[in-house]
Amino acid sequence: MEFKQVFIPGLAHCSYVIGGKKTCMVVDPARDVSQYLSIAKTFGKPITGIIETHLHADFVSGHLELAKITGAKIYISALAKAQYEHVALSDQEEIVLDTLKIRMIDTPGHTPEGSIFIVSDLERGEAPALVFTGDTLLIGDAGRPDLFPDIKNELASSLYQSLRKIEELGDHIEVYPAHGAGSLCGKVLSSKLSSTIGTERMYNGALQIHPEEKFIKSFLEGMLEAPDHFSRCSKINRKGAPIVTSLPKPMAYAPKKFLELAQSGYPVVDTRDQLPFGAAHVPGAYGLSLKGNFATYAGWVLPADKPLLIVADTENDLSKALNKLQSVGLDNVAGFLEGGMSAFAASGLKTAHLESISVLEMKERLDKNELLLVDTRLKSEWDGGHIEKAIHAPAPDVRHRYLEWMEAETVAFICNSGNRSLLASSLMSGLSGKKNVVNVIGGVNAWIKSGFPIV
Repeated sequence: MEFKQVFIPGLAHCSYVIGGKKTCMVVDPARDVSQYLSIAKTFGKPITGIIETHLHADFVSGHLELAKITGAKIYISALAKAQYEHVALSDQEEIVLDTLKIRMIDTPGHTPEGSIFIVSDLERGEAPALVFTGDTLLIGDAGRPDLFPDIKNELASSLYQSLRKIEELGDHIEVYPAHGAGSLCGKVLSSKLSSTIGTERMYNGALQIHPEEKFIKSFLEGMLEAPDHFSRCSKINRKGAPIVTSLPKPMAYAPKKFLELAQSGYPVVDTRDQLPFGAAHVPGAYGLSLKGNFATYAGWVLPADKPLLIVADTENDLSKALNKLQSVGLDNVAGFLEGGMSAFAASGLKTAHLESISVLEMKERLDKNELLLVDTRLKSEWDGGHIEKAIHAPAPDVRHRYLEWMEAETVAFICNSGNRSLLASSLMSGLSGKKNVVNVIGGVNAWIKSGFPIV
């Protein structure tokens, strides 16, 4: 049996290629399927099967594209009610792909159709060797059950029962989840990307919470913020995403035309780092640096119903941005700024700028009550320690809360390093037109390194 795990930073997504004697299959593929084709080529085996453990919420899956290229069959639980050609599996149903025997068990909880796939390598014997747990059982945690608010209590109850099914598996069985640390699909994911049933039984906190009522309360309180695109991606994955190669190619727009489109309502996504963005950017642009968690926050805040425009420094950055936007179902990219911001500035067109200050200057101005400080990190980070005079608002929430801060002389945004606060600053200035908006570069990390206190 050949085996390869693929990890995608930012989304913290884990997918897999597993090979039998003559063929191989892919589990939970990302939308960019080129990596799986390369791995299969290395294995020297064609891809004949594609497994989806559930309808993913945080990214758009590449199962249809991979199936079209390879002719592979797609296997998913019948509970998913998938709207594309597939093999709908019933609870406990077994399939054999080459020398791999696979048993699917329905494990609802994270999503209504969540499932796990237990794999036996028949060249070694009938005993299960590993399990793909999707987002039901994660390393150190279990998948959040609150993505469907109307049925979250029912899903939390189902998740508790599903974990009991997984506990019945043998201690030696290796565990391979669909996400690792950094994903918003769970609260306390481990940085490890694999484990065993025995290890998780001993150390996974989600498996230790009893009785069911206590488990439900624990899993519905203090959960991480759920990004806006989670429900959209789930719907896309049930239907099947358009083939990437069939999407229209973004056009190159000269600065004047680019600005005209932006002023007519096309959102501008500026992918540059915080310092060049601060120096000059297209008025109203979203500051979404590729150095941050671009895909997640793009899916979270960008309108899916409008054609997007991209500002990028290089062709490589443009390609990265397109790939990441497509990974969260943002396919409607109209074009990009030809020549980048250098060409825009040289054209003499009006630009906007954003003040950037260090934590030292921020402290001086904060002590003098000259600014309102907004911490844009997630609640779990805020709870772990924050600057005493700050108020808390995750970066995407600025879209709904910016009016609260309009009376402040200056509003400063901070995160861990400056990327999320860049987004928050661009949202505040773009939505309100307020001039005195500041991004704190270096963020809380620099604050702590400077020896300043947190509470």
